Amino acid sequence: MEDFNVGVIGTGYWGRKIVDEYSKLDNVRLVGVSDLKEENLQFCADRYGVENGYKDFEQLLAQKDLQAVNICTPNSSHHKICRTALEKDKHVLVEKPITLNSTDGWDLVDLAQSKGLTLSVGHIFRFNNALSEIRRLIAERFFGELYLMEMTWTNLEQSWPDRDVLMDLAPHMFDIQNYLLGKWPIEISCSGGPFRRSSGEEAAYVVSKFGDGPMALANISWLVPRKTRQIMIAGETRSALIDAVAQEVTVYESGYTYKLGVERNNTIKDELLHFMKSISDPETETRNSGSVGVKTVELIEAAKKSIAEKTAIAV
Repeated sequence: MEDFNVGVIGTGYWGRKIVDEYSKLDNVRLVGVSDLKEENLQFCADRYGVENGYKDFEQLLAQKDLQAVNICTPNSSHHKICRTALEKDKHVLVEKPITLNSTDGWDLVDLAQSKGLTLSVGHIFRFNNALSEIRRLIAERFFGELYLMEMTWTNLEQSWPDRDVLMDLAPHMFDIQNYLLGKWPIEISCSGGPFRRSSGEEAAYVVSKFGDGPMALANISWLVPRKTRQIMIAGETRSALIDAVAQEVTVYESGYTYKLGVERNNTIKDELLHFMKSISDPETETRNSGSVGVKTVELIEAAKKSIAEKTAIAV
């Protein structure tokens, strides 16, 4: 793989993880970082030796040798920063959700395609070895006919003023469903709402129906103290419980229970390597493409419409 010059925009909690992983890649040079907070820029300088730190992200984009950027800023800024980076001919990996609405998302996809640039979205569970193994087993009909997928994504979270639980956690739900099943739902039903504030969902239950496949149920919440990231798959001949963080798969078959030998991987590192490869090789299929990211936003919009209209929404 050829060498790359990259930058990171947004170096808070998640952005620092991204900077850390880039610093460990032999073929990557971290040209600079951008953040509104001076302490975040100083952290990158002290810990990782990043000499160029800018409060104005456009100064980072002006670096003549910069090829690509990772965007880890608040959701509301994604469209503006992504569009600016693409206009300046930079490849982009932006954290999910790609944008706050699908219209803005398709705008970015169209712009990237017109310029021949890679636009990827941080749907990191597409790089999770446990989920990749489940995807392979589903394709090989290891479970027989699939009946049900139950997803639990819960933790106790503060009531963020700039987001809701659907925009925060549902991108994972819809993306994982598509990654495992290879299809998108045709109908969405959702019930949810605020509890500690006047508006903005803090918990939701989402039902996804597929035309010729299983039903998927998702429980997403900021109110449950125990952090859980798990998926239960119920099939005709076997079922499985997946711990997406520990990357452990437990199979239930004819009264027996056993674990699959899944080797846990560094999902952030593998996502960044895939991003680099998709830039260097036009024939590489971008696993977490911009269009995948926008589709998850469309489904979130359908879920919100379902809550508002108290009915199932065809998608």
